[in-house]
Amino acid sequence: MALTTDLDGVRHAYGLCFVRAPWAYFTRLPLDQQWGDGWERAPCEQHAGRPYDDAPNQILTVAFDGPLLSPDAGYDGLEYSVNEVNHGDVPWLRTQNFIGNAPVRIAAGVSLEKFVELVELAGGHVFAPLGWGALRLERFDPENSSQTGAGKP
Repeated sequence: MALTTDLDGVRHAYGLCFVRAPWAYFTRLPLDQQWGDGWERAPCEQHAGRPYDDAPNQILTVAFDGPLLSPDAGYDGLEYSVNEVNHGDVPWLRTQNFIGNAPVRIAAGVSLEKFVELVELAGGHVFAPLGWGALRLERFDPENSSQTGAGKP
């Protein structure tokens, strides 16, 4: 038996800003305004902490699985910081390049809806907290950090 979650309230409101398998973090802020400890240091796998969550509903976290590689895997020994990944230098997650199959690349800023589609295309699954179906969000204003983010159903 499988349960599904209706992501209508959040599917486009958040963009991917950080990955530390099995967790993917999504922010409502523009990527250049979202930050975390050590995000300027490479390699991000060693130095970076989770994204700061300074306002209600700023960060959503989902779990995922599947045959997806992180930024440090297979890039000729190059190391990247979170800021470089979020700038688009490499994707947060990708599949192997196999002959005959186009690789799946999951870049920073991708919406939650697109993230789910791409993880499933790669052969994985995304796990969201129950109760998201009732989550409706108002437009997020980073200047007004006291905003609750909870909209009317």
